Amino acid sequence: MIIFHALQKSDTKFLVDLFNEQFTYDPITEEQLTEKIFQEEHFDSDLNITVKYHNSLAGFASGFVREQDGKLTGWIKLIATADQKKMGPVLLETFDKMETKLREKGARSIRFFDSFPNYFIPGIDPRYTSLITLLQMRGYERRRDNVQMIARLDQNFATQKQEELIEKKYNIVIKRATHHDTARLSDLINLEFPLWKQEIEFAFQKKTIPLHIAIKDKKVVAFSNHSCNNIGTGWFGPMGTTREAQGKGLGEILLKRCLQDLKDTGFKEAIIPWVGPIGFYFTKVGAEVDRVFWNYIKDFS
Repeated sequence: MIIFHALQKSDTKFLVDLFNEQFTYDPITEEQLTEKIFQEEHFDSDLNITVKYHNSLAGFASGFVREQDGKLTGWIKLIATADQKKMGPVLLETFDKMETKLREKGARSIRFFDSFPNYFIPGIDPRYTSLITLLQMRGYERRRDNVQMIARLDQNFATQKQEELIEKKYNIVIKRATHHDTARLSDLINLEFPLWKQEIEFAFQKKTIPLHIAIKDKKVVAFSNHSCNNIGTGWFGPMGTTREAQGKGLGEILLKRCLQDLKDTGFKEAIIPWVGPIGFYFTKVGAEVDRVFWNYIKDFS
């Protein structure tokens, strides 16, 4: 008999062990699981469930709903069950339960795992065959691939000369953000990059702010950040540049500043997730494509 209950923080240790048994390419820690579930901006206790099978914990699922591209969108953010690799009844009923709950919350489409900005992995690794099969059986469509790159940190990331040239040529100053920059950076984030608001807020909570900015005429025109998502993994991003500041070399400098931070922290590699401009990261810091995730969506409208 399968019974669903509200997910509790006291379940975390069991859920981590269960997740790691099923997701052998993506081990998660208790801290990361807590970050993904309980620090989700749109956390809804009704969309975070555990499942018991014959009175034993046998799985869990986490989801949320928010507006995306003008319509309510639901995410199955995380799911793991003891019979997942065999696509057994616990997995099937847990998946269907989450889909039903998301639709009851008004979701007109559902996405799987790519729960930006606070995501663990940006889609599904195609090696998780049972999940790929389940998604296809339930009518989800593969829309795109999300690329993850790795940058080795045993290289020189010095940017001082580049920064001096940028300041002389464009009157743009690049520096590490301080709390005095909060308001003007918030103006940029709210106007052009609202989905990254939470990660930027996390940055200002850290003792050493892992956020670098470019300033022109007292306004922030570009920024880069690290270590505010999947904390403890060497995670780079987000990074953004206003349209008028593009093409001036700011992205390379800001990227290298963040990678130097990670190098100084002791990381050997940096993870660059959900990459668009693959060539940029390859040519600037020699980053290589590491993994590709499949993105699945189901529309109901």
